[in-house]
Amino acid sequence: MIKVTDPHLHLFNLSQGEYGWLQPTKGPDWPDKSKLLCDFKESDLSMNNPLCLAGYVHIEAGFNNDQSWLEVDWVEGQAILPVRTIGCVDLCLDPTQFIDQLTELARRSSLVGVRHIFDDQLNRILSHPNTIPNLHVLESEGFVFELQFNATQLSEVDQVVRALKKVPSLSVVLNHQGFGSSALSHNMKEAWLYGLTALSELPSVKVKCSGLEMLDRKFTPLTLKQTLEEVVSRFGQSRVMMASNFPLVTLSMSYEAYWLMVVEAITQAGFDRESLVDLNARETYRF
Repeated sequence: MIKVTDPHLHLFNLSQGEYGWLQPTKGPDWPDKSKLLCDFKESDLSMNNPLCLAGYVHIEAGFNNDQSWLEVDWVEGQAILPVRTIGCVDLCLDPTQFIDQLTELARRSSLVGVRHIFDDQLNRILSHPNTIPNLHVLESEGFVFELQFNATQLSEVDQVVRALKKVPSLSVVLNHQGFGSSALSHNMKEAWLYGLTALSELPSVKVKCSGLEMLDRKFTPLTLKQTLEEVVSRFGQSRVMMASNFPLVTLSMSYEAYWLMVVEAITQAGFDRESLVDLNARETYRF
C-alpha cells in the first residue's frame, strides 16, 4: 500500500462559494475551463490499490476571499479523511484587520496557514507598507505562508527573496514549483532554475511539485520526472512535496492516473517515495 498525503488540492461548492476565477468572463482564459465549473468534494478524490489517500491539504480556491473561514467551515464539514486547510488573507490589509481575520481563521482546527496569490499583483503587494508587518505576524504565530508567483521572472524572484529575508523564520511553501518545468524553452528554463536556486538558499522555503497541467495539458511522464529532478537537486528531498492541484489536474488525466505517474517518476529518479508523497507533507502541514 502506497500512502499519499496530497498537500495541494481544491474542492468546490458552487452553490455557496463565489469562485470568480472560474467564471467565463474572468481569467484565466482557458478554452476548457468550463470543465471545472462544477462541484468537487472529497468523495471525488478516488484512488485504488496500491494507492491510498491518507489525508489532504485544502488550499483556498476563491470561495470568499473576504471571509475565508466560510470555505474552511465547508471543507471541514464534508471531510471524512484527515484534512488541513490554507485560508486566504490579504497581506495589504491594515494590521489590525489582518490580525482579526487571522484570529477568526485560527478558530478552525484544520487551519495551518494562509495564501495571498502574488501573480501579476506581486509588485503592488510587496511594495505595500502593510505586507512585511503582516508577514511578521504569520511568522510569530507559526503559520505557513503559501507562496504563489512566477519564478521565471528574475526581477520578481529578487523581490520575493528580499522580502522573505526579512521574515527568516516564516514557514514558506512555494506552489507549483514556481510555474516552471523541464519542458520550458531554453531561456525560460534557465530563468526558472535561477529562481529555484535563489529560493532554495532560504532554508525556511519548501516547494510543492504540481500544476504541470497549467503549463501543458499534455505534459509527459518524462517532463514530470525531469522537473522533479531539477527541484530536488536544489532543495533536497526533505523540502520537496508532490501534489496534485486537483481538480485542475483532471484537465489532463484522472486523479489516480496522476498519482500513479508520480510514483513511477519518483521510482525512476531513485528518490525516497514515502517522503515525497506522504511524510514531508504530513510534517509541513502538521498532521
